[in-house]
Amino acid sequence: MGKRVTNSEVASSWALGESAKNHRGSFWTDGKKIYSYELQIGDTTKSGKKVVRDYTARGSYGFQSQTTSCHIGLLRYIRGHDTIVV
Repeated sequence: MGKRVTNSEVASSWALGESAKNHRGSFWTDGKKIYSYELQIGDTTKSGKKVVRDYTARGSYGFQSQTTSCHIGLLRYIRGHDTIVV
């Protein structure tokens, strides 16, 4: 499963369609889907757009954990890439 990188680099790798995992294995992507622990928090549409599921306290999917909220925060603002938060 890809290289071991920082959390920010996991987010960037997902945006680029590359697999990556953080040092603890708690935030990872296969390039299409992205996970916080075992919870899928993002996906890629057929047209290549990145869609983030908002599992934060005010999000539409409901709060999961502080760590998952931090992971989602990184996905909201990936430099040079647009994400859709639902």
